Amino acid sequence: DRPQRGRHREFVQCDADVVGSKSLLNEVELAGIYAGVFQKLGLKIELKVNSRKILAALAEHCGGSGSLTDITVAIDKLDKIGLEKVSVELAERGLNEEQIGVIRAYLSISGDNSEKIAKLRELIPGDQAAAGISELEYLLNYPGTNYQDSLGVDLTLARGLNYYTGIIFEVKAVNVQMGSIGGGGRYDD
Repeated sequence: DRPQRGRHREFVQCDADVVGSKSLLNEVELAGIYAGVFQKLGLKIELKVNSRKILAALAEHCGGSGSLTDITVAIDKLDKIGLEKVSVELAERGLNEEQIGVIRAYLSISGDNSEKIAKLRELIPGDQAAAGISELEYLLNYPGTNYQDSLGVDLTLARGLNYYTGIIFEVKAVNVQMGSIGGGGRYDD
C-alpha cells in the first residue's frame, strides 16, 4: 500500500505485551517502559493517554453503543480535518445536533489532567465512564513513576482500532514533525 504522509515503507518497531492479567499495574509498567526507553534514547516525548471505556460511555450517551465506531473514527481524524469537519462527518454518520454538541463539548475539554478529569465527570454519566476515569486516575497518580513529566490525558486520542478495551496510549516526539512514534493499549477480549 502507499504509506501515509510521514510514514515510510520500511520500519523497525519494538513491542511489549502482557497476557492474562487484568491489573492496572500493567499500564503503569507500560508507561514506565515508554518513558524509560525514550529517556535513554535522549528523545523528549509526550505520552498521551485516554480510555476506550470513556469513549464507549460517550457513545452510549450520544445514541447508543452502536455509534462507538462512527464516533471514534471521526474523533481519530480531528487533528487532520478539524472540529467542524468532524462535526459534519458525525452528522453524515447519523448523529443529531444534540449528540454532536455533546461530542464537541467532550473534544473541547481542556486544562491540566485533573481539570480534564473533573470536566469528564460532569459531562459523561454512568458506571462505564466512572470506570475509565478511575483507571486513568490510577495511572496518573501512581507514586514513584518515571513518566509523570510526560504523561497527559488527551481526550482526542481515540485509536481507530476497535479491539482496545481500556487505557490507550500514544507517544509523540516533542518538536518533531511526524506522527506518533509509539502507541497501543489494553485489549482484554
